[in-house]
Amino acid sequence: MQLNGWQKLGIALSIIWALAAGITTHYDDVERTDNFVQFAYKICSNVKMLDGDPDLSQCEKEKSANTETWMKNSGKNVAFAALAPIPFGWLAGFILLYIVRIQVAGIKATVPWSELTRPKKGFVIFCGASLVAGLLSVSVIIMNLYVGTQVPVALSPFVDVIKTGGDMVIVKGTWTRHGATAGAAMADPLQTSTINCYRPEKQCVEARASVTGNVLRSDVVQHDVQSWTDAAILIKNTDLCVEEVYTIDLNTKSVSGAGRRINSNTPFCKLSPLSKAESKWTYRMENGFSVYWEIRNKARPWLLGVIHSLFGH
Repeated sequence: MQLNGWQKLGIALSIIWALAAGITTHYDDVERTDNFVQFAYKICSNVKMLDGDPDLSQCEKEKSANTETWMKNSGKNVAFAALAPIPFGWLAGFILLYIVRIQVAGIKATVPWSELTRPKKGFVIFCGASLVAGLLSVSVIIMNLYVGTQVPVALSPFVDVIKTGGDMVIVKGTWTRHGATAGAAMADPLQTSTINCYRPEKQCVEARASVTGNVLRSDVVQHDVQSWTDAAILIKNTDLCVEEVYTIDLNTKSVSGAGRRINSNTPFCKLSPLSKAESKWTYRMENGFSVYWEIRNKARPWLLGVIHSLFGH
């Protein structure tokens, strides 16, 4: 059978799509797997180090098991991404070509509805419904890409308070900030922190990473330990214009804090951006992924929200 130009173009585009989608999906699976495996391995090795155990064989076994688990269905993902859209692409191309012909020849001449048999009418209806579904799918993809530009990274789903003996506590999670006045918002919602508290030094060192727009920023903050008991650790951080106090509850494994402006009448603090903000606020360390998902939901267009709600998201 002799292929026309459109059919040859469709075959070429199908091959290009299969190769590009398959390779991209494979590398995405590898990247996601590597991120999780390295994160889990780091936690395992840190726990071993804190326990004074140099044997990392168990961590290596977990690493291999996690890699196998995460990559188990990668072949199916690659095959689906590479091959499943191709029939729909051909159908969409046929429909678009048909629409062009309709515009040129007129709909009555191209689709003589009264003269069509029932199977042909059903096929026309199917094509119309497929076109609407295709346009809707493309719209969802574009809207998701837009949301991705507004919320470019996800956050860790872990929030932990880890006791390592009696002299060290490790805290991991995402800070959420809530103002005492209406309209107050979190300063850097795409944020994650690790706090290491050392009882002998009476100090907690916090490593913060945050994303503002497309800019990644890291900070190290030192907190003074005010008190340390078997039930809780009270830490404090004070600068020229702000005073903040945090409580690490060792029983409930929760972390909260409160802050307020101080020295508001000094020239330096009057020039500070905080001078126009609320005078008091609170903090809470939470599951980072929940924060990320909430921000993503707020960033999505209303139409995407309606579509997600139909599927229970």
